[in-house]
Amino acid sequence: MPYTVAVSFDRFIGNISISGDQQQTCTARKDNIVSLLKNDFQILDAFASGSIPKRTAVQGSDLDVIVVLHYGKHIKGKKPSEVLQSVRDSLGEYRTGVRKNGQAVTLGYKTWPDVDIVPVSRVSDDDGTVSHYEVPDMNREDWIVSKPKKHSANMAKRASDFGPEFRRIVRMIKWWNRQHSSYLQSYHIEVLALEILTGSFDDYPWNVYKFFDEAHAKVQSPLWYEGAFVDNYLNWNDKQEAVKRLDTAKDKALSAWAATYDKSDDHETAIKLWRQIFGDKFPVYGS
Repeated sequence: MPYTVAVSFDRFIGNISISGDQQQTCTARKDNIVSLLKNDFQILDAFASGSIPKRTAVQGSDLDVIVVLHYGKHIKGKKPSEVLQSVRDSLGEYRTGVRKNGQAVTLGYKTWPDVDIVPVSRVSDDDGTVSHYEVPDMNREDWIVSKPKKHSANMAKRASDFGPEFRRIVRMIKWWNRQHSSYLQSYHIEVLALEILTGSFDDYPWNVYKFFDEAHAKVQSPLWYEGAFVDNYLNWNDKQEAVKRLDTAKDKALSAWAATYDKSDDHETAIKLWRQIFGDKFPVYGS
């Protein structure tokens, strides 16, 4: 029975997390994508990316599959929208769409998860080492610098240093974001977590409050990470809405923390406040 904040957070994590063998699912879907596209494209590499292989996914998350296309044959001289359309055309007999951020083609499956296919080109240093990938952004008709493998390594290193709670807190914030209009992209949340969740784990109430508090300030300014701005997708209005929601979350999180640590060990009030922040997947007091 969740009569304490600690037990409530443990149950909340279980309520929003994905169960089962995620890695096996990722590999199977990636291989399926390659088999579907290889007749129309020369694919130099393909790998699963995004929240699922990094173990920061929440229920309902899609899988990202990075597909590295031959630059000269499939990308050179083409706009991002043209490259994405060519991938969608190749999958014409399947249920497809373009992801809201204009950086991927979504392929629907009968079972979880759907797959966001991200066609990219790779840029190598003089010694042949891949320095980064260029991701299409059809909304701005521009190519975005991306280092997905380096980012995954950064996430794994922080989880090792901070503790397994690092990934769990990232999942919580992604769930909060989904409950409050999804203004922040999943990748943006992960980068904010790398910036904010440093040192070692204290406890969920304090570290979650710390995230909201510092993210509220950081989202108001451009965020540079691994050779590119993370927040270019946000227009001014959406940024203000995200800031507003972070401000509300930080105030409620501080009140919830204070209810159990600064005042009268009032777990009932704290749990009600956390439930306002995270929604109905956060347990009800005493239920």
